[in-house]
Amino acid sequence: MTTGDASRVGERSSLGMPAALSRAGYDLMEQRANKMTTRNVETDQTGEYTTPPAEAVPVAPSILIAEEQPAIQDLLCWMLQLAGYHPIVCAGRQAALTWADKAMAGRDIPVVLLLDLSFLDTKEATDFLRHLRANWQDALGVLPQIIVLTTNPQVHTVLGPMERVLQKPFHVRELPAFIQQVTPAAS
Repeated sequence: MTTGDASRVGERSSLGMPAALSRAGYDLMEQRANKMTTRNVETDQTGEYTTPPAEAVPVAPSILIAEEQPAIQDLLCWMLQLAGYHPIVCAGRQAALTWADKAMAGRDIPVVLLLDLSFLDTKEATDFLRHLRANWQDALGVLPQIIVLTTNPQVHTVLGPMERVLQKPFHVRELPAFIQQVTPAAS
């Protein structure tokens, strides 16, 4: 790392994001904007711009974030919004257990649940996932795809063969790519 690079490590962009993340985010946002303008804008016979019918505009898939740390919640929301998703935040894994109970019939059911299990050991993580699935199945009759986020390498090793697990820290582009792998029809 050069001296010039060292000063950039703590820099923040005008959006308040770390400089490295804001550049990657800007690139993703620009790609999304280009897709949206070419796909959603039409002209009539006179050349005037018209808006497409409501059913032609794609609805962003919802993703429920169950994360304990507010700063990480904000970062995940930002990443998902830039990737074209609609993030919904609940305050941690315990709130994710009851979220399905509180969901109303017309409420937007998430296609993916990002579940932070960083502070659990492998047995606690396995038990929690079993309990969560049973609770959601009873409440809604449907289960979203679950992506486990963890800083615990043991949880990653043990759950990895059975679950979708993403080890923290991860690159800003890894999460949207992982979500697209588990929900290709929704992306």
